[in-house]
Amino acid sequence: MCILIIGYMIFSNSVERIKFSKATGYFGKNYEDVVNFSLGEPKDMPPASVTNAFMNSVKSGTNRYAPVQGSPELRERLSRKLEEKNNIQASAEEVIITTGGSESIALSIMSLVNPGDEVIVLEPSYPIVAPMISFCGGRPVSLTLRKDNEFWPDMEELKDAVNKKTKMMAVNTPHNPTGTVFSRRCLKAISEIFNGPIMVDEVYENFTYGSDHCSMASIAAVPENVITVNSFSKTYCMCGYRVGYTHADIELIKRMMKIKLCITTCTSNPAQVAAIAALEDEKFPKTMKMNFERRKNLMVESLKSLEMPLVEPEGAFYVFPEISEFGSDDEAFELFMKAGVMTMPGSVFHRDYNNHLRFSFVADESDIIEGISRLEGVIA
Repeated sequence: MCILIIGYMIFSNSVERIKFSKATGYFGKNYEDVVNFSLGEPKDMPPASVTNAFMNSVKSGTNRYAPVQGSPELRERLSRKLEEKNNIQASAEEVIITTGGSESIALSIMSLVNPGDEVIVLEPSYPIVAPMISFCGGRPVSLTLRKDNEFWPDMEELKDAVNKKTKMMAVNTPHNPTGTVFSRRCLKAISEIFNGPIMVDEVYENFTYGSDHCSMASIAAVPENVITVNSFSKTYCMCGYRVGYTHADIELIKRMMKIKLCITTCTSNPAQVAAIAALEDEKFPKTMKMNFERRKNLMVESLKSLEMPLVEPEGAFYVFPEISEFGSDDEAFELFMKAGVMTMPGSVFHRDYNNHLRFSFVADESDIIEGISRLEGVIA
């Protein structure tokens, strides 16, 4: 490996193994006169009870550090949620509160992966998974999800990928960016083929359209090996609050706490109070799901009218069409940007998907109509 030296700084090999994703430059920017189909950030406001709980917590002087593992009240409430909604037997001690789902993913990988370990990743995947494996000195092993198989994993290929170096596996359902929802049968089969640690990102659990979400930990061959990652960002439109959580074996939770103490110390106290309020609102997630299904139907039909080949999503809030007729994903991205429509290049999620763009349907229906109208002007 080439060692990069700037001035008197010699950077670590670990950090040099992380490659910046093209998505990095999109976060937090405002673009004038652009219909944004790029990021997975709901535009909707969280429930009023959430914002009120947050503000009341701030006004009451909640300016202390929270426990590293997270608020006992929130962890206890999540243990009930996991049992009632996910059919996962969970105690509060098996739950850690994190600064968003991304920290959950990072802490899980950092707690398990050693140099030389292999980690099987369903690709395309959330852009921090493979870089964190590389950061730890591990090797991401791609299990490719193909459009001609409707983005389902091939179990024979999984069997071939597992070997004595395989340390863990990363799964995401409902899936970003393809919108696939893996069935109970599929998840059960994965857990039977690989009985080591499996990290399952379930942050889109509320957004399914026809297919029911199943938590792998509820049906896995070895449930204690499943690491369930979740977040309040999507279901409750709380992206900026940065509250995630993980359920796992208590020994792994202890290791995650060690690293969290060194990085973020704890998750914001007012944000955890807001998360407790969110869990008490059973109506909001149902309303959001109905809203997003309408947006999904509109986006899918609109892209079909533009003759973009696609697999209709059954979950999350993305469509992942092929765009080969417009060139590579970068070329199509630039073409659509000239029309005032921002998407996300498929290669952000893995280099082999440079013939796809991801369209998010978090925008309201009027924005979707406007964005598609602009694309019609470019494609015509």
